Amino acid sequence: MIGALYLAAIGFSALGVRGLVKRLSLPVSRQVILPVTVITTLLFLLVDAVGIWRGWFATPLSSTLLMLPGRGALNAGLPIEEIALLAALAALVVVLMSIRPFRSDGGGGKFTTRRVGAAIVFGVAVSSGAALASIGGEYTAAMAGLAAGAMLLTAPLLSRNQASRWSVAIFLVLTVVFDNIMCAAGLFHYASGPRSGVMVGYAPVEDLLYAAAFAMVAVQLTAAAQSANGRWWRLLLASRPVSWINTALPFAGGALAAGAGEAVGAWFLPLLLWWGVAYNLYLYGINDLYDLATDRKNPRKGGAEGALLKDGDLPALRLLLLFSGCTAALFLLVGTTSVPIACIVAVASATAYSAPWFVRARAVPILDSITSATHFVVPAVAGLALGGTFQQSWVAPLAAFFFWNMGSHVVGALQDVEADRKSRIATVGTLLGVRGGGWFAIGLYAVAGLLLYIQVEPLQRLGALLPLASIASLVPLIAGRPNHQAARAAWRRFMLLNLFLGAGAAMLIIRSLIGSL
Repeated sequence: MIGALYLAAIGFSALGVRGLVKRLSLPVSRQVILPVTVITTLLFLLVDAVGIWRGWFATPLSSTLLMLPGRGALNAGLPIEEIALLAALAALVVVLMSIRPFRSDGGGGKFTTRRVGAAIVFGVAVSSGAALASIGGEYTAAMAGLAAGAMLLTAPLLSRNQASRWSVAIFLVLTVVFDNIMCAAGLFHYASGPRSGVMVGYAPVEDLLYAAAFAMVAVQLTAAAQSANGRWWRLLLASRPVSWINTALPFAGGALAAGAGEAVGAWFLPLLLWWGVAYNLYLYGINDLYDLATDRKNPRKGGAEGALLKDGDLPALRLLLLFSGCTAALFLLVGTTSVPIACIVAVASATAYSAPWFVRARAVPILDSITSATHFVVPAVAGLALGGTFQQSWVAPLAAFFFWNMGSHVVGALQDVEADRKSRIATVGTLLGVRGGGWFAIGLYAVAGLLLYIQVEPLQRLGALLPLASIASLVPLIAGRPNHQAARAAWRRFMLLNLFLGAGAAMLIIRSLIGSL
């Protein structure tokens, strides 16, 4: 009950901020607010993961609708409401910054590698110094270093831009008010050992340091995004945010099905973020990089289904690809080899699909669908591998998932037949044509349904109905005229069904796997 009220309060506050934007006609652009909200939320979710791991703070189970796996020292994980809260707070900072629009003077609004590196080094130095001097505890030292690094990073902007100073000040005042309310309501619990004991009302002073770091990072990101002429938005689109759940959910589901949700402890959240965000950035980003010429001839690009990048975006995209690929190496610290191996296999598969210097399976009919299906099965295998022992009962659901994803890739390829033929790219769509490809996808969906139907587990057999819904969505395609409009309509029906079918399949199959262990 408390978790529902908490989440409702966050939603109501977000609606209030949106109402403020409309009422005052503030120049809040989605090209700024969405990238800044995503980046800030991801960064501070990682900070929260460290705090949960080290036992700095926790949310009682009674105060959340859902707690993610990966419990820390206080036997608690990340509450689902925290994701919504951080996103709402980041959006609030962007709105505060737009009350007086930022005007770039060529200095404070831009990031440089030197400034970011200096901020990190300075933050680590302050944190280490506080720890060595026994000022407070581990939580105090970490938040002091985080705030100090954010201050150094943001100093040029704060010194030149009044809107950024007012935004940080207003955010801190609101933090003091609402953090006290939330702490008094028992939404958060703090261990006494890792902190100084200094309180600002009901809230520890470390919360204020956290909020200061959050606000300063968010205003700097906002200023940088406003100065980037839409580049951040295009790079965000390159990661296909609508597809993040398509890889994050199979990983999480696999881990739960294997009974291994707690196997990696607080590493679960960083892994979930990697499979949901970093992996998609690499998977689709490298595709957009090497399909740039083709995409510029494709009328459906430039929105949720793919970025239409400019030449000036490519250096930043290459750095992001390098970063997202290399972060997989961090999972060597998890303590199990299956995790980094799965990440490396996923990166190699994504590279094989798009890179012309590798395999470029994207331009090899049938192999393109096989490789694409692998992209979404590997996260599920990675989650299942956390269980340590392979179960025979996993084979049929994984195979069904593979054929369903293969069929879905075929449906997606059919809408690009004309554009791919103009660019002289061979795909499963150009090979089979719209109607032939439609029948091929139906066959693949049928195989997926059959694999589930012949299982003994009742829930898996019930799951066989889900591919039938995908087959039904293709009936208008094969019954009508085999043209681009029909293929495009089929893909839109798939996208509409995907969320419901994917969630339904995940719940049924995961529940059946848990029951078979």
